[in-house]
Amino acid sequence: MDAMSLVSDSGPAESRVRVFLARIAADSGLSARFLNSLSLLEYIGSRKIMVSQAGALNGETLKHLAEETRHAFFFKRAAEAVAGRPMDYGAGDVLAGPQARLYMGRLDAFIARSVSGPAAYLYMSTIVEMRAVWFYKLFDQVLKAAGRTLKLSSLLAEEQNHLAQLRARLADPLVETRLESFAAHENIQFARLLDALEDASCAAVARAPAKA
Repeated sequence: MDAMSLVSDSGPAESRVRVFLARIAADSGLSARFLNSLSLLEYIGSRKIMVSQAGALNGETLKHLAEETRHAFFFKRAAEAVAGRPMDYGAGDVLAGPQARLYMGRLDAFIARSVSGPAAYLYMSTIVEMRAVWFYKLFDQVLKAAGRTLKLSSLLAEEQNHLAQLRARLADPLVETRLESFAAHENIQFARLLDALEDASCAAVARAPAKA
């Protein structure tokens, strides 16, 4: 099974995501808030890793936690550089913040109904990393086409490494079936998040003062 196809074949079309990302890349105000939204998602992911371990972090998991936290900082720093000011995770500084939190929360809850303990962390992280690799590849391509200086290659390499390590640790006879089920649910949640991001970006543009 091609793991990456699980988060693309039945999810929102790649062309639709590219159109959304191109709109973001073309508008500095949207770019700052969207980058901060990615920071929020990485931050939520890092918190979920910490909470899921109940004090039993091994070296590999601790490294994963540290790198996800650093990714949150990477996007936060990039957002603030574009905005030219400090930013928090409040409604005015992100796009679709509540839906971003729901995306992570609903996916986590769905997986927790089937598996628990270390397996829940491994499956949740694997599914999220599959989406991150797919999405960041597209975003990197769009940024390059738009002539933006933000480079995602190092971050993307780390996410790909996380995915390979997590996938190798899933010693479960039902791994293929569960990954298909979890990825199908993630596709639904990602589509809802994309809907919200598109709506929020259109609303932000409509509210922006007209340029002279």
